[in-house]
Formats: sequence, structure tokens, C-alpha cells
Amino acid sequence: MKGPALRLFLLGVTCMVTACEGPMGPAGPTGPAGATGPAGPAGPSGPTGPQGPSGPQGPQGIPGPVGTVSRIDLTGTFDATGTVNLPLPASAVANNKLPFIACYVSVDRQTWISVSQVPLGPDDTYCGVTGAQTTTPRITLINGVAGQYYYIVAMW
Repeated sequence: MKGPALRLFLLGVTCMVTACEGPMGPAGPTGPAGATGPAGPAGPSGPTGPQGPSGPQGPQGIPGPVGTVSRIDLTGTFDATGTVNLPLPASAVANNKLPFIACYVSVDRQTWISVSQVPLGPDDTYCGVTGAQTTTPRITLINGVAGQYYYIVAMW
């Protein structure tokens, strides 16, 4: 093929190639989302916020008992018997109640040691209320050391 025939052939091929190309079709659907990646590390804590306001005042408590407390204090030095009896008034044991008592001993009147109300042995110093259901109640401090000091407190 030479000359005009070649030109005609090339023109036909060009037209054919051009005629086969059409407009672009619509886009296809969106594909599925990919997998979610791992969470990143937690960030640092923020600063502490300001203190909140005080809450409302609570309800008033129940009133305490009315009355006064009677008290007896007795101090002295143990004699050779090592026993002290502190008479109590009958009101200290009225209505089958016992008074609060505390007994202390000291060698210098600077340091006071609380005396047990339950002896561990027969020679231990101890104190307690005796005669509670009688007309002559008293606090008895037993087995003190002669020359040492005692201090007894009773409240009812």
C-alpha cells in the first residue's frame, strides 16, 4: 500500500480507534473501610482542679444529759499497811450504779502509774469499789508500798 491507499487505510484505522473510545462511565461504589488501628498511649493527667465549696452544715446532734458530776480526789502516802480506804457517799452507788474510779501510784509525785483493777498476783497493787450494795461504799487500794504516794479519783 502506497500513497493514497495508505492514507485511506490510516484514516480508517484512526477513525476506528477514535470511534471506539466513548465517555467515562460512572464511578464504582466505595469499598469497605479498613481495620481500625490500635489505640495510642494515654496522655498525662491534668492538673488538680480547685477545691469545691464546703457542704451544708449537718443536723444538730441530740442534747447531752443534764446534770453535774460529783468528784472526789484523794492523795497521800502509803503507810506500813499498804492499804487506803476512801469512803464514798451513798449517792455514788445509788440506783445500782458504780462510780468511775482511777487509782495511781508514784515514787516522786512527778510520774504517776495507773493501778490495775485486776491483780495478776496476790502481791500486786490494785484498787476497786467495795461495799457497793451497802450503806458504806468505799474505794479500796491494796498492796501499796510504804512510803510511796497514791492518788485516787472517783466520779459519779
